[in-house]
Amino acid sequence: MPTAHQSPQQPQQPPTQSLEALQSNEENNGADIKVDTNNMPNLSTLSLDELKQLDRDPEFFNDFIEEMSVVQHLNEELDSMMNQVDNISRENETKGTHLVELKRRLSDDYTALKTLGEKCDQLNKKYLKKSEEYAPQHIRELLQIAASNADTDCDRHVEHFLNGKIDVQTFLNTYQHSKKISSERKAKEERLGTQLSALERAGI
Repeated sequence: MPTAHQSPQQPQQPPTQSLEALQSNEENNGADIKVDTNNMPNLSTLSLDELKQLDRDPEFFNDFIEEMSVVQHLNEELDSMMNQVDNISRENETKGTHLVELKRRLSDDYTALKTLGEKCDQLNKKYLKKSEEYAPQHIRELLQIAASNADTDCDRHVEHFLNGKIDVQTFLNTYQHSKKISSERKAKEERLGTQLSALERAGI
C-alpha cells in the first residue's frame, strides 16, 4: 500500500522541473521581464489527472499557459505595442495628407511666382524702352529732327508761294507758324544741349 500511495506523487516532479526550465528560458529571452511566481499556477496543486490532461490536452495546456502572469504581461505589452503602431500609422497617414497639401501649395506658389516673373520682365522691357525714349540725349535728337522738319515746311511754303500755289495771306500764315515751331524747337534743343554739357562737365 505505501508503494501504491507513493506512485501517484512521482509524476509531479517532471512538470515542476519543466516549469523551472520555462522560467529560465523566459529570463534568458527577456532580462527586463520579472516573473511573479506568486501569480503563477502551482503545478504541485494539480492532481495526477490534471497533470495528465495538461500533457494530453493542448487546449488545457494553452489555458494553463495563458493564466501565467508572465504571459499575461507579455500579451499586455503586445497589445500596447500594437496600439502604438496603429497610432503611428494614423499619424503618418495624417502627415502624408498634410505633405500632399503642402506640395500642392508649393506648386501653386511656384506657378504664381513664375507668372509674376514673366510680368516683371515685360514691365522691365517697357521701362527700358520708356527710359530710352525719355533719355535727355534722345529728346535732344527728337527736337533736332522736329526743328529740321519745321524748316523743311518753311521751305515748302516758300516754294508753293513762288510757284503761285498759295496766296500771300496763306503763305504768311503757314510760313510764320512753321517758323515759330522751328524756332521753339531749336531753342529747346539748345537749352537741353547746354544742360547736358553742364552735367557732363560735372561728371553726372
